Amino acid sequence: MGFFAYKAFDRSGESTKGVIEAATLEEAVRKLRDSRLYPVKIEPVGKAQARRRIPDEVIISFCKDLADLILAGLAVDRALNLLTNQETHPSFKSVLNDMARSVQEGKALSDAIEHNQDVFGALVGHMVRAGEVSGALEPVLRRLAEYLDRRRAFKQSLVSASIYPLLLLGMSLLSMIVLLIYVIPKFAKIFEDLQQSIPFVTRLFLAIGAGLENYGWVIPLILIGIFYSIRRITLSPEGKRHLDKWLIRLPLVRRLIIYTDLSRFFLAMGTMVRAGVPLLRAIIIAKNVVNNTVLKAELAPLYDSVKVGRPVSSIFAGKEIFPPRIAPMLRVGEEKGELGDTLLALGSYFEGETEKVLRRLMTLIEPIVIIGTGIIIGTMVLSMFSAIISISDIRF
Repeated sequence: MGFFAYKAFDRSGESTKGVIEAATLEEAVRKLRDSRLYPVKIEPVGKAQARRRIPDEVIISFCKDLADLILAGLAVDRALNLLTNQETHPSFKSVLNDMARSVQEGKALSDAIEHNQDVFGALVGHMVRAGEVSGALEPVLRRLAEYLDRRRAFKQSLVSASIYPLLLLGMSLLSMIVLLIYVIPKFAKIFEDLQQSIPFVTRLFLAIGAGLENYGWVIPLILIGIFYSIRRITLSPEGKRHLDKWLIRLPLVRRLIIYTDLSRFFLAMGTMVRAGVPLLRAIIIAKNVVNNTVLKAELAPLYDSVKVGRPVSSIFAGKEIFPPRIAPMLRVGEEKGELGDTLLALGSYFEGETEKVLRRLMTLIEPIVIIGTGIIIGTMVLSMFSAIISISDIRF
């Protein structure tokens, strides 16, 4: 995979710049066109220019601090200079320095942010531009910080929920490896010294232990190979499409994927609509936060539908993949003129549903891991006890 810097126009003629990750130049162009962007310049960039990884906490702090300084009456260029001097993250300090220089040269803050789109993403630049046009930059920055903070907290809740089952699985595997490699062979040595035949189950575990001891180094290589194979599949558009189709057919995983992506989509779109970003532009950007290609394809007609004058709620009605509550809620929001608030309410709802499904999934995994490892370790222990009992049959 490589990185490509681009300059593109959308259907309204608005220009945008950024960096996109793709395997080839053709794939980069296709990804941009899928996002309703039409590139006029696109070229590969080196690692130094490629996507910079800045922690979410740093971006959130920047939005909050800049909003506070603007509220205090500081001009944007002075506020950026002050934040640059205070910044401790080296990469982001360089970004802020570049932004401050651009604003001092007469560019808008939104232009400076879009120039660093690999750091901020498309959503931040468009929201800031909407805030500049409406004269409400400070409240827009606060809404943006709130959205980014919720997104970060949501990610952390997903990670936290999966830590215990993974830790439990890891400790169980470690216990089984210790038994197979170190404990059971010691019993085998006793049988060899007594010239006693070893029970079949014990012999089986001895063979597994010997295999792990002699060829255990192959297992990490196999795992690394599997990891890179899956990564290669997910980076390939065709491979990712097939993987997404397979994942979305799994009963509990299906709901987890749909709820996660819908929460991202509605929260991003609602935040932009409330900030004053044009609806069509908000649809394009929000669709790009959806990870599953199957769901993204179902959302694709939304842009054209809204463009010809249909309500947002129209494409969500009657489709099996979308939960039934979406269409009526959006219809009510559109009738009351509160589409932004309704989108945010839907995002919050699906965020909560995602956490419920994840907890249910983890609750299901925990007993499976405990019972499975208990049966395996119990069988090992019983095989050792049966071997010990059989020693009493030795004739002296």
